[in-house]
Amino acid sequence: MQTRHVGNNWVPLLCLSVLFLAGGAASMMVRAGNGAVPGVFAVGILPAAVVVAFWLWRNPSWWLAPRKDYLYLAGGTLAGVLLFAMIPFLHGCGPWLVLGGAVVTYGVFERLRLLVTTGGGVALTGLLALVIHADVWGGALHLLAAAGLAFAANRLYVLRHGRRREVQDSDPAFIGTFEEFDVAEPPNFWER
Repeated sequence: MQTRHVGNNWVPLLCLSVLFLAGGAASMMVRAGNGAVPGVFAVGILPAAVVVAFWLWRNPSWWLAPRKDYLYLAGGTLAGVLLFAMIPFLHGCGPWLVLGGAVVTYGVFERLRLLVTTGGGVALTGLLALVIHADVWGGALHLLAAAGLAFAANRLYVLRHGRRREVQDSDPAFIGTFEEFDVAEPPNFWER
């Protein structure tokens, strides 16, 4: 029987969620156009790529597609984020669209609809940020993309590790061993 490790993809999604939170924070400080700051993505993708590569090396995923496809995806994503950050008519949303497309492609490689849907949502929020030129909406779309990535990371974490169970605080044998006290006489708790 083959062991499947699809739940190991939660760390890459969490890294992307942190990257989008940093982008949202930077967009609120800069107040430039639509709220997208391509420099945050261009600089932040490098440490995120190192963390993701180390995580997936130590905790591999399904690896259903050929290994060279994953390498092409990683290289293309890094190059796309760095190059699309310099295209002026995308108004800073180029890296956003590249990251959404990369998550969709990775989801296709892993045959996981959750990743495809999440990547599509990220790409859609990037497209909306490209069209809408308001700082507030740009920051809100950053937060929406980060929340979608964090939700998907949580779902994958639960898929990998299962749900937490409630712990019983009391002994199950305790039920039904209550003592009755006379109302007229106050109970003496010091005696047994």
